[in-house]
Amino acid sequence: MTVRRRGIRFNLEAAKKYKESLRPWRHLPPLGGCGERSLVKLFQALTKKSPAPPERSLALRRAAFWAALPPMAAVAWNGQLWLESALALFVLAAGHWYSHRAAQREKPNLRVRLLLFSALHLAVLYMLAGLFSGVNLPQVQFALYAQAITAFDLRSRLNVLSSLGMSLLVLYAAATISRDYSMLIFLLAFVALALSVFHFAEKEDGERDVKLKAEGERMKSSALSILHPSFFVLRLALLSSIFSFCIFAFLPQFSGRPLIPPFSLSVPIRGGPKAQVINPAVPLVQVNGIYEPNEDYYYGFDSNLDLRYRGGLSDAVVMYVRSPAWSYWRSHSYDTYNGFMWAQSDASVEQVQSFSRVSYQIPVGDEILGEEIWQTYYIVRDQPNLLFTAYRPTQIYINAESISRDAGVGLRVSEPLTAGMVYSVVSRRPIFDAELLRAAGSNYPAEITERYLQLPENISPRVRELAHTLTANAPTAFDKANALRDYLLTIPYDYFPPPHKPGAEVVDTFLFEDKRGLCEQFATAHIIMLRALGIPARMVAGYGAGEYNALSGYYTVRLNNAHAWVEVYFPKYGWVPFDPTPGWNPSPYPSPVSRWIFQNAFDAFGISGAEVASAGVAILGVIVGPLMILFGVAGAVALLIWLAPKLLKWLRTRWQPRPALDADANRKKILAAYHAAQKRLRRARAPAQTAREFAAQLSRAELDELTAAVEIAAYRPEPPSAQLAERMQALVWRLKAESGR
Repeated sequence: MTVRRRGIRFNLEAAKKYKESLRPWRHLPPLGGCGERSLVKLFQALTKKSPAPPERSLALRRAAFWAALPPMAAVAWNGQLWLESALALFVLAAGHWYSHRAAQREKPNLRVRLLLFSALHLAVLYMLAGLFSGVNLPQVQFALYAQAITAFDLRSRLNVLSSLGMSLLVLYAAATISRDYSMLIFLLAFVALALSVFHFAEKEDGERDVKLKAEGERMKSSALSILHPSFFVLRLALLSSIFSFCIFAFLPQFSGRPLIPPFSLSVPIRGGPKAQVINPAVPLVQVNGIYEPNEDYYYGFDSNLDLRYRGGLSDAVVMYVRSPAWSYWRSHSYDTYNGFMWAQSDASVEQVQSFSRVSYQIPVGDEILGEEIWQTYYIVRDQPNLLFTAYRPTQIYINAESISRDAGVGLRVSEPLTAGMVYSVVSRRPIFDAELLRAAGSNYPAEITERYLQLPENISPRVRELAHTLTANAPTAFDKANALRDYLLTIPYDYFPPPHKPGAEVVDTFLFEDKRGLCEQFATAHIIMLRALGIPARMVAGYGAGEYNALSGYYTVRLNNAHAWVEVYFPKYGWVPFDPTPGWNPSPYPSPVSRWIFQNAFDAFGISGAEVASAGVAILGVIVGPLMILFGVAGAVALLIWLAPKLLKWLRTRWQPRPALDADANRKKILAAYHAAQKRLRRARAPAQTAREFAAQLSRAELDELTAAVEIAAYRPEPPSAQLAERMQALVWRLKAESGR
């Protein structure tokens, strides 16, 4: 039934339905008594709502499907879940196809929703089982499967748009396992496709993207197309991205103690304390006098380290380390040398005290320690049963029944570390000051001198003589260690030095015959010459820091980062690391905690933070200038992007005549209502078709009235009245109510 009130025609049934939908309390039953049935009816009335109209736009559904692909690709790339992602993609495509077909029905299929409910519960059970059974990234897999399953219930516009939220969750899951800059590509792709979804939604609604201009008015220049609302969305996204990156990059990064330290929840490492080092690289095989181990494992991760090995290692990624400070990742040490091999003289281990099933406290002696360094290790490739840590570890979080500590402060578990394992370490950064170390003296404890001054009988006199010659002008142990290290740094590094001669002593051959070698030969020569001078030293194995990703905060550690270096003992300060191998850090002390992303940016140019600090105001002036130029240019570009539409609009109004029909507000309202009505009717007027011909083609009484108003606004010299403009806006509202939106 249609009536006319104040000159405006209304559909009473549509208006009543819309009014009742806004006031659901009218449906509430009278409470009367507070019986169970009354409460049930009250709950049903409160939760009752009319179903949203189905979304029939195929373009919008396609855009939502394409927006789901970058997060899935990010998971496949970063988590190596190719098969799982392919399965989820197949289910996702089937879900979108079914949702589009099901949207043609009046009511949703309750059986399908029950199946989806069951499938989601199965996915949750799979995730929970995977957490404790060693499944690779079960939480990420759950996000994938949940996104695919919910694609079968994208009936309404709200459901389709909510699928972007599921895609965003999958993207977040991928970001948690991302270790490099590739995540930025997936993020930008998702943002672009998500914006296209909103663009199609706006286009379907036909309200906010309508051009408020008279018929026949055209842009005089293609450059003015920048004023289109879609450009506004792009501009907003660009400025938001720049602003978000600046916030992320230039705010201090969190580096304190996390509430829940990351560690694996899979099947725990079982077994009691174990002294044996389990390494797939040993035993070595000797071919033509050269030991040929597996290039995919470092032979130094063992109870013995044979210096007769020759060859390099692959660049396969073995683990990712999240740490706010640079450090070597130490595993264990050696104290006894026989001329060609290092060994651990004391094979005994002690069990580390455990406060819980996953938390272990490492005792610390009298060393002077500084700030805490939190590290999390993500094992990518199977490793020995050694725990890698930044020096000096004080607490370990790992799902293991026991942790053992050897006499050289190395930590190990009873089984090898497998791919997918995660554990966290708390270390206290030692305070190593050059002047304090020079004043440390030589009052070494007896247990230190007994173990760490040992020398084999076949050490040649010329090795001892070289040690004394190089340190003749070094008054302290610290200066002597630096002098010997600096000399060794002048010797070339070579993955394939000449084969070791049977019966020869490694250090003498390395220093006086081969004059090139591997990191193990450099470290051994440094230690033996220090011991010849009466300075305690030992061999240490582990991994170098690896490649740092400033944005993610992860160090990518590869197999060829396996390394050996030196630790020298100083009274009151304990063991201080030195590295005599060319191409590595000569003083590998753990760095201070970095709280800014670009704090270590100078390292890429070979400039240390200490050098920058010592340069003072001079270097600051050099840095500030380029930075100010950089930020000035970036700000100018952003300002230009922001002001370009306004400038073009001003130029258009300044140099082009303004049509009379565009100057009146009521004319603009009527013309905007006419364009909105075309959007609502999903019919567009042909360019050669008049407004009257278009209305006759549709045979709609409402459009006849609107057409008459358009003719008044477009052709009558006098501006239309405000009442007429309001009536046309009310007419568009009525079309909206009838279409159910």
